[in-house]
Amino acid sequence: MVICFSTDDKNFDSLISTHFERAKYFLFFDSETREVQVVKHKRGFLGRSRAVHLVTEKRPFLVITGNIEPDSFDFLKASGIKIISGVFGITARESWQRYQLDQINIVEYIPGAGRGRIL
Repeated sequence: MVICFSTDDKNFDSLISTHFERAKYFLFFDSETREVQVVKHKRGFLGRSRAVHLVTEKRPFLVITGNIEPDSFDFLKASGIKIISGVFGITARESWQRYQLDQINIVEYIPGAGRGRIL
């Protein structure tokens, strides 16, 4: 299972980014092989985030992040990717451990999501 963590640094001990679309890096952790792939997030034309496209391209099972915009949430969810948002002040490693212990849960809805907007 591949899990994506939005972070502001490029290692597994980096803090989870407070905002998905502004994360500097995305860490893709394969829970079977224990390998971490780091992908730098470069903002696109006019500062638009390409985070959802970058992440969905890698087809993770789950994304763990801080805040997430409703449009991004809808896009990830429609792509079959599970989302855990509202994770603050802990590292990617700590959030993975908490997920394994069922201390953080998948989010099914956020305010503003599901209004039919397209990225």
